[in-house]
Amino acid sequence: MGSGMQAIDQRLELRRKVLFLAWPAIIENLLHTMVGIVDTAMVGRLGSESLAAVGLGNQIFNISLTVFAALATGSTAIVARHIGAREPEKASEVARQSLTLGVFVSGTVMAILLLGARTFLGILFRSSEAIVLDLGASYIRIVASVLILNYFLIVINAILRGAGDTKTPMRITALVNVINIIGNIIFIYGIGPIPSFGVAGAAIGTAIAQGCGGIIALIVLFRTNILQVRITDSYKPNGVIIRRISNIGVPAGVEQGVMRVGQLMYTIVVSSLGTVAYAAHQVALNAESLSFMPGLGFAVAATTLVGQNLGAKQPQRAEDAAKIARNLGLTVMSLMGVIFFVIPEPIVKVFSRDPDVIALAVVCLRLVAVAQPSLAVWMILSGGLRGAGDTKSIMKIVLVGFLFVRVGLAWLFAIRLGYGLVGAWVAMVIDLVLRSILIQRRFSAGVWKMVRV
Repeated sequence: MGSGMQAIDQRLELRRKVLFLAWPAIIENLLHTMVGIVDTAMVGRLGSESLAAVGLGNQIFNISLTVFAALATGSTAIVARHIGAREPEKASEVARQSLTLGVFVSGTVMAILLLGARTFLGILFRSSEAIVLDLGASYIRIVASVLILNYFLIVINAILRGAGDTKTPMRITALVNVINIIGNIIFIYGIGPIPSFGVAGAAIGTAIAQGCGGIIALIVLFRTNILQVRITDSYKPNGVIIRRISNIGVPAGVEQGVMRVGQLMYTIVVSSLGTVAYAAHQVALNAESLSFMPGLGFAVAATTLVGQNLGAKQPQRAEDAAKIARNLGLTVMSLMGVIFFVIPEPIVKVFSRDPDVIALAVVCLRLVAVAQPSLAVWMILSGGLRGAGDTKSIMKIVLVGFLFVRVGLAWLFAIRLGYGLVGAWVAMVIDLVLRSILIQRRFSAGVWKMVRV
C-alpha cells in the first residue's frame, strides 16, 4: 500500500511539474500565434497578393531559421542535463558557447538572405506573379536585417527553458508581441506623418519587435541567477562544448532543414494551384496553428523534464514525465480538433473576407481536425526525445514522413489526380498519422534513455 501511494504521489508531483512548465510555454505560444493571426489579418486586408507575398517570404525566411533551431535544441538538451545533475557552471558555459557560435552563424545567414532574397523566390516560385515575388523579397530583406538579434532571442529563450524557467521566455515574448502589433498598426496602414508601407510595413514591425526582443533576452540572461552568464565573461570558442552542441544540433538542424525544404516543396505544389488556393492554404494553416499552442507547451515541458531527469540519473522518471505531458496534450488538442470540425467557418472568417478563400479553407480545416490527436503525439514525444538528445531518430522520421509521404502524395493528389488543395491537405493528414505512429514506437523502445550528450 505504501509503495502504491508513493507512486501516486510521484505521478501527481510530475503532473504538477509538467503543468508548471507547460502553462507559461502555452501562453507564450498563444501570444506568438496571436501575433501571427494579427499579422495575417492585417496583411489580408491589403489583398490576396500581399497575403501570398508574406506567405512566400516566410517560407524562405523560416528555412534560414533551421540553423537557429539546431543550436537551440542542442543548447536546451545539454543545459537541462547539467541543471538536472546540479552543475550550473557547466550549464552556463554551454550558454556562453551558444552565443559565440550563433553570432557567426546568424551573421552568415543574414548576409545570404540580404543578397539573395529575390533570386531565391524567383527560382523556387517561378509560377507566382512578379508583384508577389517583389513584395516577398522586400519582406525578407527587412526581417533579415535583425537576424543576429533574432538569434539571441530564440537561443536564450531555449536556454532558459532548459534551465527550467519557462516564465521568463513567456514575458519576453509578450513584450515582443506588443511591440510587433504596435509596429504593424503604425507601418502597415500609416499613422499621422508616417505613410502606409503595406507588406514592407509588416516586415518593419516584425524586425523592430525581434530586434528589441534580442536585446531584452541578452539583458535577462546577463542578470538571471539561474545561470552565471555575464557580459564580462570570456566567450572564447570551446571546441569540446561546440562539438557537444553540434552532435545534438546537427541532426536537429537536418530535421528542421528537411521539414522546411519539404514545406517549401509542399508550398510550391500548393502555390501552383493559383492565388486563391494558396491564400486559402495560408488561412487554414493560421487557423490550425491555434492547436499548436498546447502541443508546443507540453512539448517544452517534456523536453525540460526528460533532460533534467536523465541528468539526475532517473530515466524512469524521465519516461513518466513524457507520458504525462503526452496524455495532457493529447486531451487538449483532441478537443481543439472537435472545434475545428464542428465550427470551422467562424474561425477562418477571422483571416479572410473572400468567399472563395473561406469555402476552401473550411474544407481544409475540417480535414486536419481529424489529425489533431496524431499531431499531439508527434509534437510532445518528439519534444521528449529532443530533451534526451535523441535527435537522429526524429530526423529520420521527418525525412520519411514529411519529405517523401507529404510532398510525394501532395503532388500525386493535388496535381496528378487533380484534387487541388484538398488533395494536398489529405497528404498532410496521412503524414501526421504516420509520424505519430513512428515516434510512439521509438519512444516505447526506450533507446533514447541511453543517448550520451
